[in-house]
Amino acid sequence: MTEAVAPWPSLGVVVPVYNEATGIENGCLALLTVIRRYPGEAIVIAVDDGSRDDSVAILARLAEEHEELDLVRHERNAGYGQALRTGARRAQSLGFQYVAFIDSDLTNPPADLLKIGELARQGHPYIKASRFVPGGSMGAVPIRRRALSRSANIVASALFGTHVRDVTNGFRAGRTDLICSWPTRERTFAVIVEEFAMALDAGVAPVEFPTSLSARSAEQRRSAFSYSPSLIWSYFRYPLRAYLHHLFRPHRS
Repeated sequence: MTEAVAPWPSLGVVVPVYNEATGIENGCLALLTVIRRYPGEAIVIAVDDGSRDDSVAILARLAEEHEELDLVRHERNAGYGQALRTGARRAQSLGFQYVAFIDSDLTNPPADLLKIGELARQGHPYIKASRFVPGGSMGAVPIRRRALSRSANIVASALFGTHVRDVTNGFRAGRTDLICSWPTRERTFAVIVEEFAMALDAGVAPVEFPTSLSARSAEQRRSAFSYSPSLIWSYFRYPLRAYLHHLFRPHRS
């Protein structure tokens, strides 16, 4: 007797957008191509976070042309973290079982959404892309940024006491009910680490899969990410807090 294979869960792919007019069409079309190969129900949810360029007009046209693209808009810029929360709630309202987060600039391979789908089919509740497991890479990224990212993740993993090697990677997915239950508040990229801390606090075991990270093309605007002291602190306060909590919590004899 053949064992039944679990179906692929439905997947809402959230794409935060802010002033990405030069590359958003190519990014959305590449994601839609992958979504159409997904062996289950899937949709791309573009969240425009108050763009001041032509991003909204382009997204509105694409949403008219492609039924697999859903557009949500913030009238004012609310930040990366809020764009992800808006997208996750939209996925939840549409009934999607899993929600994934990916940037629109194609620096993460859209085809890796199929890796996420397979791991979701296996029942993993929280799924992280990793540049630092076998098969992962960020060779197209400048060496200084590679060194900083690797060093930061070694420290963060140690402080969290986790086997996960790429804590700060924003390409990830999880069960929609879980993601929406974690009350994240960060507006910046630090929401990635805040969410990760909440997952560990909830006893959710993350699973990693290998991915590659490339650099933005010359035509695209520069990434909003920067290694500013304030952003570094906003990232590291979560693993530091977890470490201190573990260090000073009462131990039962």
